[in-house]
Amino acid sequence: MWKCDNDGFVTDGDDILVRFETQNREVNSNTESSTAHVGRLNEESHVEGKDAFQRETKHFTETTTMHGPKRIFQGKSWAMFFWAIAVVCAMGLLILQVYILTSTYLSQPIISQVTFVLSEDGMEFPLVTFCNLNPVRKAYALQMNSTGDVPPHLLEYLMYYNDDALSLYGGSDPQSLHEGDEELRVYQKLYPNFTADKFYFNSGFDCCQYAKPSLTSLGKCYTLDLLNSDKEWMHEQVEPGIAAGLQVILDARVDEQFDGTDGHAPLFTNSFVDGYRYFVHPANTIPYLASDEITVSPNSVAYSAISSDRFVLLPSNEGGNCSDEWPQGYSTDIPYSASNCAYLCKARYFVENCGCSPAVYNLNRKFTTCTPYETYVCMDAKMRVVHNGSVNIEMPPCKECDKECSSLIYRAYNSYGNGLSMGAMTYLNKKNSSWTTKYMRANFQIINVFFRDMSYTEYNQVADYSITQLLSDIGGNMGMFLGMSVITITEILMYFSKMFWIGLSSKRRDYMYNKKHKEQNREIAIDETITNFKAISSQASLGTSPHIVAPLDPIQLSKSSH
Repeated sequence: MWKCDNDGFVTDGDDILVRFETQNREVNSNTESSTAHVGRLNEESHVEGKDAFQRETKHFTETTTMHGPKRIFQGKSWAMFFWAIAVVCAMGLLILQVYILTSTYLSQPIISQVTFVLSEDGMEFPLVTFCNLNPVRKAYALQMNSTGDVPPHLLEYLMYYNDDALSLYGGSDPQSLHEGDEELRVYQKLYPNFTADKFYFNSGFDCCQYAKPSLTSLGKCYTLDLLNSDKEWMHEQVEPGIAAGLQVILDARVDEQFDGTDGHAPLFTNSFVDGYRYFVHPANTIPYLASDEITVSPNSVAYSAISSDRFVLLPSNEGGNCSDEWPQGYSTDIPYSASNCAYLCKARYFVENCGCSPAVYNLNRKFTTCTPYETYVCMDAKMRVVHNGSVNIEMPPCKECDKECSSLIYRAYNSYGNGLSMGAMTYLNKKNSSWTTKYMRANFQIINVFFRDMSYTEYNQVADYSITQLLSDIGGNMGMFLGMSVITITEILMYFSKMFWIGLSSKRRDYMYNKKHKEQNREIAIDETITNFKAISSQASLGTSPHIVAPLDPIQLSKSSH
């Protein structure tokens, strides 16, 4: 019969005593067992992570194509330390080299390549611009003053119109400029349509049908463009030398000068010699800005053997500093060049400070043209700077005017002959009987322009360090210091990604742990099988009955088995 007391249940006789204490001890025992199991799990988890890291590292060092990691991982004591120092030093040198190479590439170094180009089909002839050093015909000036309205100093004042601003300021008398400016204003009241540009254009000399007139700093000039000729053989020079070049006979018309010999006051036209000045230049350029000037006087012959140089520069987006576009704020139809840009830059500077621009800088006549006196007064008031007792004129630096990316330059090698031969003058007299020997010696000069050879030199700017060279040099340094390649970099990235995955994912750690024990059990089974076969072979050789021990099956271990 069961009897229950306060402490639990009891039975009669020799029955077993069951108390609540026993239950409590069992609960405590289960709790301790669970705690121990959790502790073992944490310890095993730590061991699993460590083993996984070690396993992946071992696999990486044994399979990577990078030099050094295997020797560090398998090295002992001082050997491991030595190889670790060697790899660290090699890695440091590699990083330094990569930094230097990358810095060199980012600096965008540029070199020039020189190419000599032979033109077997001939060379296109350049433009030749001629300017008479006497810009004003005396007959036109006398006709203009037929009514007696031209003031006495007006012509002299007009000669300053096309002067460079700095030359004007440094070489003219302000009082004379003031008087000439007053005379100009009086004359323009009588003739409102009179301008200096029209005066120079109408008072200049005439030329042949193939020449196009233009207004330059020397007055009215003529540009001869043989490419516009209706004769195709004149478009190109097909062989070198003077015989295949251009010959032009120029008439200086010294009788049209104001030289003071006929009762008229002499007029200084800013030239100390009689004759012509000519320029050899490419198309779409301003002659006196794109070419050296060559001067020839009457009764002489000039020989200009020309050669050409072509420059092809890199724009700013490719590491260079050239440009084919006008800077922001410039509006003009003139082809871009550094010299054109510099002149328009100065024109804008004068407009900002003076409200007008000197004629020499006002290339497209977009701005109001300053008179010589206005230019002088403005420069003296707003651009004159005195420093340490010396007077300087502040002009704009025009840093926005980059060199043009493509340009063609003609260089002339000049020689001269003095005195026309009687045979030449006789030949010319047959062409025009009014050309007497005296007249030709006083007025005629002959120029010969020709290519010295059928070739030109081309200068090309090219990048000295391309992305291909950068990658090649980096690859070479990687191979030299650590035996690395692109495949090695992939291996390193894979290794670190696995390390990160192991540290982040418990499933990955479990997988690595189970994989390790599977391999261990497989190795144990293989070893036991080999041992059994050895035992069989040994007993068979002794003639005894073998006692075969069955090999163990691989044991599947996991965290749940613990």
